Amino acid sequence: MNTADKIVRAKVHLQVESPFFAYLVMNLKIKELNEIESMGVSRQGDLVYNSKWVDNLSENQLKGVLSHEVLHLVLEHFERGENKEHEIYNIASDLVINNILVNSRFELPSGLVPYGNRFKSENLNIYIEDLHKKSADEVYNELLKQLPKKSEKEIKVLSGMRFDKHDYGKKGKNSEGISKSESTKLKKKWNKILSEASVYAKQQGNIPSGMDRIIEVMLNEKISWKSILYKYITRELPFDYSYNRPSKRSVATGIFMPSILRENIEVVISIDTSGSIAQTELSEFLNEIVNISKSFNNINMKLIVCDSEIKEVYDIRNGSIDTILNLKILGGGGTSHIPIYEYVKEHLPNTRFIINFTDGFTSFPSDESVKTIWVITKNGCNEERLPFGEVIKLD
Repeated sequence: MNTADKIVRAKVHLQVESPFFAYLVMNLKIKELNEIESMGVSRQGDLVYNSKWVDNLSENQLKGVLSHEVLHLVLEHFERGENKEHEIYNIASDLVINNILVNSRFELPSGLVPYGNRFKSENLNIYIEDLHKKSADEVYNELLKQLPKKSEKEIKVLSGMRFDKHDYGKKGKNSEGISKSESTKLKKKWNKILSEASVYAKQQGNIPSGMDRIIEVMLNEKISWKSILYKYITRELPFDYSYNRPSKRSVATGIFMPSILRENIEVVISIDTSGSIAQTELSEFLNEIVNISKSFNNINMKLIVCDSEIKEVYDIRNGSIDTILNLKILGGGGTSHIPIYEYVKEHLPNTRFIINFTDGFTSFPSDESVKTIWVITKNGCNEERLPFGEVIKLD
């Protein structure tokens, strides 16, 4: 078995043992690069490896190393480490990741591998405890305090214990020349992948130990209403692995890996166009709806424009996007969401969930006949007024 086949085999076995990490790893682009000593990953998700180094790993160690690399991406270590002392941050991030993997019963090559949620190096007089409660940033700050000033020797010893390599570039600049906007896109991409992986693993009843808390922090820490909405939508999307259409990357190896199968679902978006909604808020609503439609190609979306009665119903697809973006407030009057739920019941019975963009000062149906997400304007009603559903407040 050659090295590439060994990696594919490890990924296949990972699907059975840990659906969460398997889903993450399937989003890496993996290739051989023998100019490096071991293995490393870029923020774009390109993982490179030295074939001789990988050949010396057991399969269990290889599964651990692949999971280690992808965690650098989903935990945003490239972005968080840019303006820090890179060697020390590398050490901190590896300690945090390896602790997660040890607690999830992965085997790793020898090196910076904590045990019992702590790392201790007596010869360097370093002790980090409660790693399961700390981020790489927190461990980094502790290392700065514990390492003596100008401790190049100590840092070199710790760095030598690491089994992968990463280059953050000069302090304050990333090594790959990625613009701030591209970096933001990559962050959103891996947030989406992390959210999907957590949903898939929960469906399988197999979330790794301690990952629930980390996922919650990563997907909710200082994020905008758009990110929260994105998370809710992702959570509702059903998907699974399918061997009917094997992943193209695995066919050549003779070891068939599944493709990710996403079921098409029906979603309704409603826009409250009563007089209480400002044109600026309406424009923001519409832009986000279009972004959602472009992000999820397995969603069939209907847009319902309504105040106290339904005004228009649109299919959200490429041919209608300009029309949707140019919608204007259709007038004053009262607001009621009852007609929306009646329309859905009569004409769109397969709707998975409804997203209502509104200020919340409306009439409600008697019960939540369809899963509901309320996106409430900045000056809209208090959450307590809403009788059912998830609530997102515009920031």
